[in-house]
Amino acid sequence: MMNSPYFQFSGGIFAALLILVGLFFLFIFLPVSIVTEAFSKLGLTSAQGVLMLIAILIGRVVNFPVFTSERLVIVQKPQTFGYTMDESGRHIQMEQDSANELKKQVFALNLGGFILPLLLSLTFIIRLHVNNQADGVYGWIAFAMVMVAGGCYAMTKADPFTGLRVPLVMPALMTFISVFFFVPEPFRPVAAYVAGTMGTIIGGNLAPLLTPRIRNAVGTPMVSIGGAGTFGGVFVAGILAVLLA
Repeated sequence: MMNSPYFQFSGGIFAALLILVGLFFLFIFLPVSIVTEAFSKLGLTSAQGVLMLIAILIGRVVNFPVFTSERLVIVQKPQTFGYTMDESGRHIQMEQDSANELKKQVFALNLGGFILPLLLSLTFIIRLHVNNQADGVYGWIAFAMVMVAGGCYAMTKADPFTGLRVPLVMPALMTFISVFFFVPEPFRPVAAYVAGTMGTIIGGNLAPLLTPRIRNAVGTPMVSIGGAGTFGGVFVAGILAVLLA
């Protein structure tokens, strides 16, 4: 006698859907909400905040070369593999070492890590002037920026292969301390963003590049201001510091 088929719902599909929803909330909805909340404190709408987030993330991979140095750096080429045949006619894999190449070091400006934060900083400061709220703001921004730049300069390390590296949370921590405890409340959002982003650039990129000892330790073919090694610190400092302040 044939047994009748039966169905048992194990909850696998439902659990998978819950995981997908959780991942969407954790990695997309929550970060976007945090960023839009930060930009709303600076006077941008939610739509403008989302657009700026997309532009900054896409701009992370866009660099505009501005200067080519006479310094030559080594560009390592990956190993290549070739095949040959032995006496018995079998294929043998052979490693072929490619000769390294010398290239002039190029300095560039990163769109998402420097140009857009600079334009946003200028926009927020101009908006304070338009609203007649800029009295005394420059001194507080300069104070916070010096604090952030000093901390970043002390913690920045030169990597021969990846460029200048700034600890991810250091700029945000220094911005929060300098803004929350010293800057008057009406100026805090703008001071936090400007000091967090531009202070990181000055202390993590510009000042080290003006220091021969650190500059000579950077062996990357392209040195990107606000790019690799610095972008994360600029982004986190600009967003997190505004929320905390």
